[in-house]
Amino acid sequence: MIREVMKICGLDCDEICAALAEFADRGVDFTVEENCLDAKIVMTSELDAKSFDAVKSAVYNLFAEQVYSAEDRELHELAAQLLSINGKTLAVAESLTGGEICSRLTSVPGISANFYEGVVCYNRGAKMSRLHIPKALLGAYGAVSRETAYAMVRGLLEPPVDLGLATTGLAGPQGDEGKPVGLVYIGVGAGDFITVFEKRFTGDRNRIRNSAANTALFYLVRYLRGDILQL
Repeated sequence: MIREVMKICGLDCDEICAALAEFADRGVDFTVEENCLDAKIVMTSELDAKSFDAVKSAVYNLFAEQVYSAEDRELHELAAQLLSINGKTLAVAESLTGGEICSRLTSVPGISANFYEGVVCYNRGAKMSRLHIPKALLGAYGAVSRETAYAMVRGLLEPPVDLGLATTGLAGPQGDEGKPVGLVYIGVGAGDFITVFEKRFTGDRNRIRNSAANTALFYLVRYLRGDILQL
């Protein structure tokens, strides 16, 4: 019996299972565990190694934009390892995620060598006072916007911090600023290279918040691997 694990982020269980349906008659069984878009796919088979590898490669290609590990690794653990390997010092600014990202990162022993601070800037005043976001920018684009997420990252990038990660969005139960529940912006980067991603998450308040935290850690991992431009 051959058993392989793949970790992916960005799709829910129904989307993953629908995508895997094309492999139904290929001799490989799939088990999917998904929690707020962070998923583990377990592949088991009694095929010979060569035949199994062919299916495994096809599955990896199918989820090329979502795969983050070929081992059963947690996103925050992998992010911490990559921060250490890259010698980066990270700061995080969280709005809707409320400290969830920082809590996960600081659960990793030794993270203090690469994690400087976390700021939960939940309202506009905090964004202005803690991250120096201009009032005019918030007035023009709103607290939940691509521009604000970018400015949040920029506000973190003061020595010794050389990498920033930020989240802002609407977890519900009601929208705001004329924007819908589930709209989230995630910014990650350093120097003049800051990328902001717009996401639309579904589910209740907790699922939206945790989906945002998982996705932010996923983008951090991809950034640290140097392949963020492929997203």
